[in-house]
Amino acid sequence: MTTPDIEVDYDSVDSILDVIGRCLRVDRKLNQRTPWDGFVVVSGYEQGHSARQAWRFVGDKTLITTVSALNPAFNRTLIARLRELTADPERGEWQTWIARYDLASDKFDHTFLWPGEDEGFNVLAYDTPMSTIETLNPAHHAE
Repeated sequence: MTTPDIEVDYDSVDSILDVIGRCLRVDRKLNQRTPWDGFVVVSGYEQGHSARQAWRFVGDKTLITTVSALNPAFNRTLIARLRELTADPERGEWQTWIARYDLASDKFDHTFLWPGEDEGFNVLAYDTPMSTIETLNPAHHAE
């Protein structure tokens, strides 16, 4: 079985985020423990170093999980271009990216944080508090 190439417009933030989302939704590690109601992947970037952590949402529970290091969603060229296109003219490129997926709506929301805005999301040191991630679980906001 072959997988068709995914086309991406490297000049479009929406195209890049769409491709990343499609790759994350089928990630073999994120999907190894189902069912789940959604997930969040928090990625941190600084010169010469990057890291990411992932959690899945199962009802009101937030559980640590992993994402495949081989997932094309984290292709260096793709991420570099995303950071370039979403850079702030005054602050430069963001440092932390939160990609949250909600299965009920089948939608991603993306949050980009610059140094100083990303307190509580220290994925570069792998010490993001669970309480911070739990606030991202859609079940905690359901009415």
